Amino acid sequence: MLKRHQGRIALIAIMIFSLVAMYGFYPFNGLIKFAKAGSLYSVKDTISDSDKQASSSHAIVFSMSTALGENEYVEVSFQTGFTNFASAAINCPANTTASTTSASDDYRVLRCKVDAGQSLAVQPATHTITIYNLLNPNATGDKDVTVTTYDNTDTVKDETVLKVYIIDDVTVRATVDATLTFTVSGLGPYSTKSTVNGIGLSGTSTAEEINFGTLHSNASTTFAHNLTVSTNATDGFIVTVQKDQDLQNAAGATINSFNNSPDGTGSTTPGPWSDPGGVLESPNTYGHWGLTSDDDDAADNLIMTNDYYQGEAYYVGTDGTDPTIVMAHVGPADGSTQNIGMAAVAYSVRISDLQEAGDYSTILTYVCTPTY
Repeated sequence: MLKRHQGRIALIAIMIFSLVAMYGFYPFNGLIKFAKAGSLYSVKDTISDSDKQASSSHAIVFSMSTALGENEYVEVSFQTGFTNFASAAINCPANTTASTTSASDDYRVLRCKVDAGQSLAVQPATHTITIYNLLNPNATGDKDVTVTTYDNTDTVKDETVLKVYIIDDVTVRATVDATLTFTVSGLGPYSTKSTVNGIGLSGTSTAEEINFGTLHSNASTTFAHNLTVSTNATDGFIVTVQKDQDLQNAAGATINSFNNSPDGTGSTTPGPWSDPGGVLESPNTYGHWGLTSDDDDAADNLIMTNDYYQGEAYYVGTDGTDPTIVMAHVGPADGSTQNIGMAAVAYSVRISDLQEAGDYSTILTYVCTPTY
């Protein structure tokens, strides 16, 4: 009897072992079932901004080992910490439609469902889901992003868990020192620039002096300065000139500002040169002097509003109170390029026979004002 029972026990043991080898489990009453999902291929999540609490987009690219058919879907879920799901936007792959978007930050799942009669192909085909307007967690560290595919009975087909890392932004700083070099230099008949707006120079000036010499009636005399500006000012610069008075002699007689202006005044309206009127008992008409600049910005935009100025000797006077703009540029300047970093300003004087005798002088002050 013992041998007979031993044989039955051995047979039952062999049958159970065979079932385990075939199915990987004990099939008690058919109630215990296991299913193992495969993995997606080449899955990546490119986040647009990894800073804490930054608004970011996620471009999730993946390939599948198992195709998706009609009403099957891809789901992307985010670990707790990401927010703003109520305002999130999702772009699904072709042949799918966003079927679920969250209504609150407690629901962190976004879904793309395959359209009727359509499918999503397996690798090497790749698919992209782009999610916009999520807010990153308010703490650094890695966070899970899970991409899962489901069949139309909500059973998992493939799944992969990704990692994104939230970090602090890196602030990059640099300082560039402000620079400015302003020079005034003399010009003359034999200089590289021997004319200004077509007017020839009568003699050579220096940086510190313009000496018209002995003036002769009914003859014009012209001297000039060359101006250069080098600066890295963002909004450029303006160069002005101002006189402390009209040309004046020891007795108080004056050679007035262009054009026949009373003492201490001058015409700020540009116009072509005209000779002094020479009207007896009207001293302001006995002689005058004025300036012209060959700088385009000063000419077209500032002191010279007349397009006919360019290339012609249009003059203005100075009034002794307000500075006159003779050079300007919006932006950095190199100190050598005409109309950007270099310009010339010429001063012409002419007297009539009535101009009082004497030694005349005044002081000119140039000011360069950059705007950084």
